Amino acid sequence: MTRSRQASLLIVLAHPDDEIFHGGVLANLSERGVRVTLVCATDGEAGRPHPSVGPVEDLAAMRVEELKLSCARLGIEAPVLLRFHDSARKERQRHDDPHALANVDMLDVEATLRAVIAEVKPHVIITFEPHGGYYHPDHLAIQRAATAAFFSSGVMGQDAPERLFYATLLSNTLRVLAEESRGRGITDGLDPDVFGIHPDMVAVSFDARPYVDRKFSALSAHRSAFGVSLEERMVRAFRPVFEREVFVLGGARGAVPRWPLRDFFDGLETATLG
Repeated sequence: MTRSRQASLLIVLAHPDDEIFHGGVLANLSERGVRVTLVCATDGEAGRPHPSVGPVEDLAAMRVEELKLSCARLGIEAPVLLRFHDSARKERQRHDDPHALANVDMLDVEATLRAVIAEVKPHVIITFEPHGGYYHPDHLAIQRAATAAFFSSGVMGQDAPERLFYATLLSNTLRVLAEESRGRGITDGLDPDVFGIHPDMVAVSFDARPYVDRKFSALSAHRSAFGVSLEERMVRAFRPVFEREVFVLGGARGAVPRWPLRDFFDGLETATLG
């Protein structure tokens, strides 16, 4: 007989504020009785504080508190913090810091995640797609480790996670975001056909329009990254990205009942919602 338990989802991210793009489905699942656990690999201390917040003595502490507030506004549990160092990127990348996430042995990061998996016992794991969203070295590192942990956690038997999904953006959505944020965004120089996804690849699509205001509320919690008040241009750029959340299937421990899936737990007899 198949043993059923409360549905559990683990989302594995790199920095505070990585949760905002796909926060609508997290809020929805929490409302539906799913245990939603967010893992954040770093405290985001290598970021640059927005000028509007003034001098910041401890950026890591500030960003962690902002993440906790964002999670509360989304209605999910407080984050699990792994406390690897933020690697930064491009000319600021911390190649000489052995504790920077991008420099840590992937097997060590994988083992850390596998310990979280053993405790949380998620049916579903979500992380970045293979390009890490926008090719940030920390995104790439945690994506690789989370993918590896999904497969190696099979030793857990019945409690092993059953599905792995990658959070991504449709190519056309990324194209709009790149145009709206040209010269000011992390999407500068990214080819939407490479870093976005074709609709045929989408395994789960979530209509997040009812959650857009809550997602902006979560976004505004990250004052150190986005400022004391959100600029109109930022709101305009993020709105189409916030309205639909899409995910591709990265792995499964059994057949899926249909394509695309209705949601992450579609057909999972081991997961009880509500």
